Amino acid sequence: MAYAALAAVALLTVYVLISYVIYRRAFVPDKPVFLDDFTFTPFEFQADSEEVELVTADGISFGAWHFRQPGSPQTVIVSGGHKGQRTNSLGISAALWHKGFNVILYSYRGMPGSDRAPITFGIKEVLELQAVIAFARRRIPHARIGLLGYSMGAVVSLLGAAGEPGVEALVLDSPFSDLRTLLAENVRRAARLPGRPFVWLAGLMLRLRSGSRLSDCSPQAVLSSLEPRPLFFIHGGADDITSVNHSRRLYDGYRGPREIWIVQGAPHTGAYFADRPLYVERVAGFFARHLGLDVSGHLRLVDEEDVS
Repeated sequence: MAYAALAAVALLTVYVLISYVIYRRAFVPDKPVFLDDFTFTPFEFQADSEEVELVTADGISFGAWHFRQPGSPQTVIVSGGHKGQRTNSLGISAALWHKGFNVILYSYRGMPGSDRAPITFGIKEVLELQAVIAFARRRIPHARIGLLGYSMGAVVSLLGAAGEPGVEALVLDSPFSDLRTLLAENVRRAARLPGRPFVWLAGLMLRLRSGSRLSDCSPQAVLSSLEPRPLFFIHGGADDITSVNHSRRLYDGYRGPREIWIVQGAPHTGAYFADRPLYVERVAGFFARHLGLDVSGHLRLVDEEDVS
């Protein structure tokens, strides 16, 4: 009996420890380091831009860059990935600005330049997106807004647009269809263990810390609220973090106008790096069509053989 009790305690301890590791990796921001202050900004791209400080409805301060195109209402808001800094999306942001769009690129809670707070994979980060949309409407006359999101940022875009009917078009690079499913898949892949029990306990830790439920982060559940706005899904065929099946699931479940581009051989959020010029042309072309921007002098025609 004593050995059985010890074994049970050991198993329970391992269960709690693994669940806590999942919780920390997924929901606890990285500690600030001195290198956070030594990053690229729009200055390196010689872009007409301004630094903006915004505050969410729940009181979180965060930073954003506004790439300005005076006289143009077409605006693309860029949402980065999990634990990613806004500097990671400077390349596509500057490229879209050169095409004639206003572009707003922002940081999430817990990231450098923002107040420290738990990461919620989009549940509360939607508040940052809402604050950016409100800023765009104040600053840009007659703003026509599109959203470009990467990984977690694609989910933020989906969840945010569901409550913002003024958003006109979305480009979604490497989204997941349901957070619980994604976490369970990654636990199973990394630890060769059934993922659901560990994800449940990690989710309980998140709920106790932030009040957020994992079940609140399910883009599949909001698809009908996005109709009939156009969605453009992009995913790397070799993504081993968020399986391409997540984008296919969302694409198949959406009843509005939609496109999907699977980039064979590309890893997670790697489509841009696989072919930067083609990526920019496809994304800019999609937004130009649906936000009403004439970029005929700035876009090349994309042949079918360019697309894989």
